[in-house]
Amino acid sequence: MPPGSADSEQLGADGAGAMTEQPLIAEVSQKAIVLSPDEELLVMQMDAETWELPGGRMGADEEPLDGLRREVREETGLVVEVNEPVHTAAWRNDVGRGRYSVVYWCETDSTAVSLSEEHCDYEWVSPRTARDTFLTVSIHQRAIDELLDAKPALAGQPLDDD
Repeated sequence: MPPGSADSEQLGADGAGAMTEQPLIAEVSQKAIVLSPDEELLVMQMDAETWELPGGRMGADEEPLDGLRREVREETGLVVEVNEPVHTAAWRNDVGRGRYSVVYWCETDSTAVSLSEEHCDYEWVSPRTARDTFLTVSIHQRAIDELLDAKPALAGQPLDDD
C-alpha cells in the first residue's frame, strides 16, 4: 500500500490492522487570524486575563468556511476572506471532552470592529505583538508562528529560535 493512503495509516508497525481503539470525538472550533490591509492582526479580549483570536464553534449543519465567516462577523462585524488553515490541534479539555481546533489565515478590508457581548475590548497589533504580548491561548500563539513561518514578510525579519 502506498505511504499516506488511508489504509496504510491504519496499519500497525508490523503491517497488521491496528485501528485506533477509541477515536477522538470532538467539538470543532475555528479561529481566524484576521489581517488588516496594514498587516496588523486582530486580538479580542474575552475577560480580564484572556485575549484570543475571533471565531468559535461551527454549527452541526454548517459548512466550515461559512461557520468561520459567521463567527467572525458576529463577534467583530467584519467581513473576511478566508485563506488556508495555518494550524490545527486536538486535545481533551479539563473535563475530558474532545476538542479540535482549526486556525485560518484571513484578510479584511476594514478595521472598524463592532464588538459582540462575548468580548470587552480589541486591538489591532503586529503579529509578533499579538503572539508575545496579548494572546494567552497557546494554540493561537502557535498558529501565529506557523503563519509567520509561511509568510516571513509579515514578521518584518526572520523569527528568532529563542
